[in-house]
Amino acid sequence: MNRFDEKVYRVTKRRDGPSLQEQKSQLLRLKQDLEQFKSRQAGAAVVGSLQARIRELESSVTRAEAARVTDRDSRRLRSDEEDAESGAVPMADGTMRATSSRFPPRGRPGRTF
Repeated sequence: MNRFDEKVYRVTKRRDGPSLQEQKSQLLRLKQDLEQFKSRQAGAAVVGSLQARIRELESSVTRAEAARVTDRDSRRLRSDEEDAESGAVPMADGTMRATSSRFPPRGRPGRTF
């Protein structure tokens, strides 16, 4: 990969792969590149490989979005079950009331460990 490609197609150092937002931005960049290649009548090999990469990235994005939705739903169900066990009463709009802003932190102010 030459230096230009390294600047344009950044590779993350994360072990679990790029984040969903990074994948979406890379997908947008690849689609823009595909349009440019098509307007310049680039070779079929270049366009074909770029389209394959776009399809692969789109499937990866949809899998990541589906996983995020299921994870969010499972967390919501878990928190609802914990609230039911603890007897917490939700407010009228369905949200729980936060207490962190009403009580100061413990210990002397300005002292950190």
